[in-house]
Amino acid sequence: MLRNWGGGFPAQRPVLNLSFALADHSRLHTLFASAGFRDIVIERVERHGEVESFDAYWEPIEGGVGSIPQTYLTLSEADRRAVRDEVKERISRFEVNGKLALSVEMLIGRGQA
Repeated sequence: MLRNWGGGFPAQRPVLNLSFALADHSRLHTLFASAGFRDIVIERVERHGEVESFDAYWEPIEGGVGSIPQTYLTLSEADRRAVRDEVKERISRFEVNGKLALSVEMLIGRGQA
């Protein structure tokens, strides 16, 4: 289900991919430059943290926080359950002592105006 989920919403693809739009170093640099910044520095940063449980991880999605969760909420109850079950299965490899040990990687940009 999850593997094909994004394909079921071609009209929303630009919105669903918006979260990842700034994941490209060159694109982010170009955006800074086109905004008039100089001495631009783009760096990749990774942060680590824990989430108390899968339910705590999934709560914002069920709450509809963000464009991807909003689209998720448009699915039928059966499809939402299938997506949740698949995500739970896939993320279980990050479980340590009942908690989820997760990391996030981001690009941070800075420059002078």
